[in-house]
Amino acid sequence: MGHVDGLSRLPMDGVNAVTMADILNPAPTMTDLLNPEPSSVEPEVPSSVGERDRAVRNGEDAEYKESEPPEHSGDFDFNDDEELELELENGPTDVEVGDASPQPTPPSLVDLFGLDSEQFMEEQQKVSWIKVLLALLEDGALPLDPFLRRRIVGLAPKHLVVNGLLMRYVHLPANVGPARTVTVPVVPLPYVETVLHFCHRDLLSSHLGLTKTIEKVRRHAYWPGWRKDVAEFVRECAKCGGGKGPRPWTSGRMQRMPVADLTGPFSLLVVDAVGPLPETERGNKYILVFVDYFTRWAEAFAVAALDSITFVDSMVNGVVARHGVPSRLLSDNGRNFTSEVAKAFYQTLGIRKLFGAAYHPQTQGLVERFNGTLIGMLRMHVDEAQTDWDVYLPRVLFAYCSAYHEALGDSPFFSLYGRDPVLPLDVAFLNLGKKWKSNEVAQYRRELYRSMRDSRHLVERQLIKAQDRHEQRLRDQVEVNFEIGEQVWVYQFFRAKRGEQRTKKLAFSWHGPYRVLDKVGENAYRIDIPSHPNKVVSVNVNRLKKFRGRWTRPFMDEIPEGIVEE
Repeated sequence: MGHVDGLSRLPMDGVNAVTMADILNPAPTMTDLLNPEPSSVEPEVPSSVGERDRAVRNGEDAEYKESEPPEHSGDFDFNDDEELELELENGPTDVEVGDASPQPTPPSLVDLFGLDSEQFMEEQQKVSWIKVLLALLEDGALPLDPFLRRRIVGLAPKHLVVNGLLMRYVHLPANVGPARTVTVPVVPLPYVETVLHFCHRDLLSSHLGLTKTIEKVRRHAYWPGWRKDVAEFVRECAKCGGGKGPRPWTSGRMQRMPVADLTGPFSLLVVDAVGPLPETERGNKYILVFVDYFTRWAEAFAVAALDSITFVDSMVNGVVARHGVPSRLLSDNGRNFTSEVAKAFYQTLGIRKLFGAAYHPQTQGLVERFNGTLIGMLRMHVDEAQTDWDVYLPRVLFAYCSAYHEALGDSPFFSLYGRDPVLPLDVAFLNLGKKWKSNEVAQYRRELYRSMRDSRHLVERQLIKAQDRHEQRLRDQVEVNFEIGEQVWVYQFFRAKRGEQRTKKLAFSWHGPYRVLDKVGENAYRIDIPSHPNKVVSVNVNRLKKFRGRWTRPFMDEIPEGIVEE
């Protein structure tokens, strides 16, 4: 939340961060509360968080039910989650509350938070059903309406009056300590937001999770439908949304690289960089890596820097001069690949440049996986100082290209050249294969052509089979979709400035909310930056989650990583 460095916070610590008019329903009338007619539409009840969340009405709050504490099943019906769920009596009966035997009442919310008791009582009197219940408990007055009389008499055993305040008996089940019954105030609507603030957002509550917030509210207050309001309040807490929750790494279905669109070797080249590594005697600190998607052939160059000039020079002399100009080049959004120098290079050679989503290395998964293999191979040979890795790089690279590749069913060397390399071991055992004479060049070319043609058909089939196997391993992944215009959180990687002592552990990981502009491909979306209409960023769905909250953006100058000038 706030700026991308995770430093800023939303200014929402105050109780009145949101006006009551924005979040409260009009107070229900007696007819609305006690309507005896059956209806497919659930009656309106007091709620602190606007109209009762439509998602909750539709059962979408099931995710919270697993963590709700067990309910009591003793003498009284303590199912607080039901809104005035009462047993109907045959007629008016005497009110008996002495059998409850409650424990000594702890400091109530009215005293604990320094609220005005007189004003609190006045607000209670404004609620129709509370006023009728107080009249019954204090004066024994029963309403004339038979249905209302039965409802109020059913409510009476669960309530009592303390110093003019309506209180409710709440049973606390025996989890660690003994089971006990306490009394808590019945909270009128204007105070519900205050209760939720002190039980969740206040420093002494510190944004604890749903279960702990439910238990804290249970011990301090009651109002009809309180459990659903707590669930909605916690779910829509902006600070919890920005500071909690892991990154959904498994979101989004696997997207296949269209193998049929590959026209042959070096039709699609993927580039990436490794480092910084320990500086060698030759001044190298990085490895610039190029991998051909079709043949899995890899080129790697030890370089001293990762600037655009170094990138262009390595590609021209190491790739283009040896294998020709690739049709397409895929990379991340690094500055060395997006600079004006790089753009001029692509345009000059007619290379179609492709970029992966910001901070989503899976787009360049081929080269990322090769980087791990390359580093593992170098690790086997470097000295203790690790400053000679560039000496071994060419030979390690040859070892990789001449080795069997599971996705190809053969080696990258054979897929590119149509023959196996002659190794020192082959020379030692005179295993040199068929020898061609100088006058047999034409025949050799024909056989090589047939071999390469068959090999490339086999490579296509092998690549598709490899994609099938990988997709099977990722079968638990599900499709993730966002609506155009929907508000989302964006996962941001912590970046401390040089010299700062801030740590990732205390920084917010989720920033926003941002608004979805449009969809890019199957698993990426363009995010709209209202204050910077000329900037846009493509974000993969595994860095997005839905924003649940009632607040708008407080910071209009924030820009997430991976911005692209248009």
